[in-house]
Amino acid sequence: MTPGAEHIVRVALGLLDRDGLDRLSTRRLAAALHIQGPSLYHHFRNKAELLGYMAASLLHRRLLPLDRAVAWDVWLRTLAHATRRMILECRDGARLLASSYPTEAMREELVPGVAEPLIAAGFPPRVAHESTACLASFVIGWTINEQNTRMRQFMGRMLDVDAAFANGVETFIR
Repeated sequence: MTPGAEHIVRVALGLLDRDGLDRLSTRRLAAALHIQGPSLYHHFRNKAELLGYMAASLLHRRLLPLDRAVAWDVWLRTLAHATRRMILECRDGARLLASSYPTEAMREELVPGVAEPLIAAGFPPRVAHESTACLASFVIGWTINEQNTRMRQFMGRMLDVDAAFANGVETFIR
């Protein structure tokens, strides 16, 4: 990604945090950047591609630094909790991840890296990728509910949301 595209992604993430996903538009982004809207298309083919790069930026920032030289179960636990924290720190982060298509960097670097500790532990590659995809789906689905105020209140009346998430991760690992 070019430095100009990286700047656009940073500004777009700031707008996402301030205004939410529903109000994030290329028109608002261009205005925040003090450029004409069509200039964005020199860096991104469309808004969907921009959203993918925004998601990739969040994931790379938080997940790439994690230590993969640990037991597979420690890795999955660490991955789930770090991903949840990252999502909850970003307004509409779960919806962003759920609605964006993986960038080339995500497909070539992040996804294989996430499965790496399981493969190193002897999981067949297909099972390792299926497992991490299922765990990602659980985390994103859970946090979609957490970032929905009414759903979080509903869940909070029935259970300790943090403890229930941790129990879900442990169940998945078992």
